[in-house]
Amino acid sequence: MSLVLVFKSSPSIIIFSCSHSPVLCVDTTALDKVIEKQFKKDFADLDAFTLDVLVKLYKRRPKVTKQKIVTNEATARSSNPFHVKVEDPDKAFLEAMTELDSDIHRPDILEADTWERFVEARTFKVESELKVKHHNQKIQDLNNYLQRLGDDDDCMKSRIEKAFQQLNDLREKKLRYLMNLEIQLLLKQGQVEVDPGVFSTKFENALLIHRSVIEDLNSQIVTLGEAKVAAMVDCKDYYKNIHLLEWEHEKMMMEGEDLNTKTRDIQTLRVTKELQVFLFAENNQQRMQKEIQTLEKTIKLNENMHKRKVSDKKRILDRLNGLIRDKEYECTVLDSELKELAVSLVERQQIQEACVADMTPAATQRMKDIVARRKLVDLAKSQSQEVAVLRAEVERLRMKTFPALVQNN
Repeated sequence: MSLVLVFKSSPSIIIFSCSHSPVLCVDTTALDKVIEKQFKKDFADLDAFTLDVLVKLYKRRPKVTKQKIVTNEATARSSNPFHVKVEDPDKAFLEAMTELDSDIHRPDILEADTWERFVEARTFKVESELKVKHHNQKIQDLNNYLQRLGDDDDCMKSRIEKAFQQLNDLREKKLRYLMNLEIQLLLKQGQVEVDPGVFSTKFENALLIHRSVIEDLNSQIVTLGEAKVAAMVDCKDYYKNIHLLEWEHEKMMMEGEDLNTKTRDIQTLRVTKELQVFLFAENNQQRMQKEIQTLEKTIKLNENMHKRKVSDKKRILDRLNGLIRDKEYECTVLDSELKELAVSLVERQQIQEACVADMTPAATQRMKDIVARRKLVDLAKSQSQEVAVLRAEVERLRMKTFPALVQNN
């Protein structure tokens, strides 16, 4: 029972200590800074070089190796498993500081009484630094302990919430098993709206609804559907009348445009002699008969001319076909001659290659000279052409620089 009381009262003690320790640490730190500032004022009677040396010695601290944590067997077997025996690190530090305070480390420029005052001031400063260090370490340990207790508290809260959640789930499951009983119902075909499975229908997620509710819902759906259909019919008739009026309006507009076009054509129509004859002639029927007879005679004449031209074209086509056959025969003869010439050409090339292989070095050199001379001649021709082009370009540019004398009419 005492362990529980200590566990419950420990956070308040830690919080109280943490709330008062920062104030004490701030005061100690401020006092340490004041001591450091007061040092230069206490030794203001010395020259600048000596004071600089004293400041360096004042800030000098010995290097002390950290002590390892040693766990005692008796302590390990005790009731507190976290108790460890650690040697005091300040002891080695103070011994090193005592060694620095000896006259061996005193500079030659300082006197004995000044060195004693300096040692007292540095000792006081070291003690102040140790106090600040101890307070900071204490605050860090208390904060770590408080953080560990807070983590344990959060873990315990999560475990308690999880346990309560499991308890509520268990209660709901128990209540569901007590209230959710299986009942056999006889229903007619068509009253079951659940989709049947492959082998058996599952009614786990099904709902049992009274028939009157379904009938009322169906009647409401039918009423709303009829009202919607009536509204759609009215809307359709309304839009139908609108489209009909638009179509009639477009029809009348097009008829008006047609009449305007006809009126414009009549106004711009030129009255020719034929039109005057047609308008003022008394007997148009006889005139139309004469024109028809004339057109028929013209058609017959055109037909005869067409037949004559077709016969002429056929004779020309027959003559061209005969020429084509003659040319094809000549081509076959030329093909045979071409094959013979190709064979003779290959033979002559073989003979020429054999002659070239048997040529003397003098003939080879002459051939090379001829080829080189031919290349040089080609190069001279190309360069002469380029020179001519460049001369024409120079002449054109020179003509651009001349003033243009334009005569105005």
